[in-house]
Amino acid sequence: MISNLSVGPLLAGALAWIGAVGAVLVPGCQTVAPPEKNLTSVRTAEITVPAPPFGVVYAQQNDIAFVALNTNLGVLNTSTFTPSLIHEIPLSAPYVGISGATGIALTHNGRHVLVTASSTALVVVDAAKAATGSPDAVVGVLNGTAAAGDSAIEVTITGDDKYAFVSQEYGSLQTSGRGTIEVFELQRPAANGTVSGTYVGYLILGDAVVGTALSPDGRILYATSETASSSTRQGTLNIIDVEKLKTDPSKALISNVTAGCSPVRVLVSQDNQVVWVTARESNALLAFNASKLLSNQSAALLASVQVGTSPVGLTFAGANESRILTANSNRFAYGNATTGLSVVEVDAAIRGEQATLGQIPTGSFPREFAISPDGKTILVTDYGSSMIQAVDVSTLP
Repeated sequence: MISNLSVGPLLAGALAWIGAVGAVLVPGCQTVAPPEKNLTSVRTAEITVPAPPFGVVYAQQNDIAFVALNTNLGVLNTSTFTPSLIHEIPLSAPYVGISGATGIALTHNGRHVLVTASSTALVVVDAAKAATGSPDAVVGVLNGTAAAGDSAIEVTITGDDKYAFVSQEYGSLQTSGRGTIEVFELQRPAANGTVSGTYVGYLILGDAVVGTALSPDGRILYATSETASSSTRQGTLNIIDVEKLKTDPSKALISNVTAGCSPVRVLVSQDNQVVWVTARESNALLAFNASKLLSNQSAALLASVQVGTSPVGLTFAGANESRILTANSNRFAYGNATTGLSVVEVDAAIRGEQATLGQIPTGSFPREFAISPDGKTILVTDYGSSMIQAVDVSTLP
């Protein structure tokens, strides 16, 4: 059984505040968020790319990043503040589907980029070869099963690089349309550099399974379901036992908790204390006590922060994870809403105080983030305007 987590000083203060004022309520649904102050003093730069960018990740060094560009993996030179697209690596056409590549992740040893797509497959790319534009950078394709779905969104890799967990948003007829988490056991690269893997199985969750994140200790996988069922607009944050997921995925779900309307992405603090979720149709950033997600789900919600319209991606920024940025996508193109990046003060959010500091202007449909290894620059993919935007962390309020 997974034991509860210790409580740090910030979380202890938040629990005392909640005890004084009462439980934090799960937010309802909201169409257009209230306007935020434009943070025009934040330094940004952007480039146009040839296809709508989805997932983005830095290599282990600061001067290279990778981005999903439909049927290609884009390679970015990030040695200067304004990035530039230097290579496009064709991905295996039968495996990326009509909608193309979606999520990407870098293995912890930095050797491979794993790419999900609107298919049943996971594409493996040699990071060093891709960085030089090598045409043979794709070194493996891991096939899942149609029963789990063919609408993959994100991939999360265990710290030892031995397992990959893929979120399949819509599942299949066999899952009654409920989304799943697929499990792949990754093998060590062969002598010729190719990568293979063993398909383990899948776990069925709620409707529209999208965002995933591992706890820093590797014991828990958190996954969002946009709705708990077809009869409600409230979604869930699912808490999953990683050890069981590796061997018997169908029995790995520990619990779940209501997480607002259409929760879509999840982020875990490095001290393993707080789990953050963007609730897209609540226009909210939610904070959960990680320990109580295991022991007392009804009291797990720590904070609900009003952000911009339809937040999707989120990332920490600044020293000691002092800020969170949310990608306010205006996903459904409301006429009186704007897109941008809300900047949230973490300590204020946990204390239940006014925490939103304003919004950084962006292109259309900001979607996913990547933060440079040195923490100085954040990249955001502006999916709707086919742009990649850089944000100077030192200029954040």
